[in-house]
Amino acid sequence: MVRVDREYVENVIGEIEEGLEEVESIISSSLEDFMRDRSKRFSLRYSIILIVEAATDLGLTILKQCFNEETRSYREVFLKLAERGVINFNTAEGMSTLASLCNMIVHRYWSIDDARIYS
Repeated sequence: MVRVDREYVENVIGEIEEGLEEVESIISSSLEDFMRDRSKRFSLRYSIILIVEAATDLGLTILKQCFNEETRSYREVFLKLAERGVINFNTAEGMSTLASLCNMIVHRYWSIDDARIYS
C-alpha cells in the first residue's frame, strides 16, 4: 500500500484544526453579536474556505496516491473517500455539504446569508 507523507498530513490536519478553532470561537458568541461584527462574519467565511480547501487537498492526495483516482469536484472527493472506506458516509455527506457552502461563499458572495452560515 502506498503511504501519504506523514508530515504533509500533520500540516494539513493542523490547518483544519486551526480553522475549526476559529469557527468554534466565532459561534460561541450570540447570533446578534456575530451579525453586527463584520470581522467575525468574514472570518467565519474564510475559516470555512480554509477547512474545505485543506480537507479537499488531503482527500485528493489520498485518492491519487493510494487509489490512483481523480475527481471532478470537491464534493466528489469526499464521496469517493467514503466509497474507499477512508471516511464514513455521514462525514462524506457533511463535508460535501460544506464544500457546496464553500463554493457559494467563493462564487456568489453577494447572496450570502451570514445568519444561515452561522447556524
